[in-house]
Amino acid sequence: MTAEATTIAMVLLKRHKEVCGGFKGVPPKNITDRMVEECVIFYGNLCERAGVPFLTHGVGRFLGEIAEWCEKNGWPPLNSLAVNRATGMPGIGYDGAPGSDLLLWPEQVRQCMVFGGYPEAI
Repeated sequence: MTAEATTIAMVLLKRHKEVCGGFKGVPPKNITDRMVEECVIFYGNLCERAGVPFLTHGVGRFLGEIAEWCEKNGWPPLNSLAVNRATGMPGIGYDGAPGSDLLLWPEQVRQCMVFGGYPEAI
């Protein structure tokens, strides 16, 4: 994984632990849209927190690397937490990421939110 993807993944892991951690073990079907809105992070905010604000419009490549890492480990796609501010959903590139399907995103983000097996760090 590239240094950029690793840095972005660390922000997503921290976000997952701090914001989604309370949902661990909850059935995904019990996660409301409001809960999803609380857990996701906008691309711009994600890149700012990762210290790479210049990647906001090109972050998809690195989110794809994170998706590949998750798929290789049998985890829900952590990249599902990153969304476009205007739509509240991932961009079209989400479809091209391993294990990620834009039509299945509502279920995938919920699975991500309740998953308790992500590591603390990469």
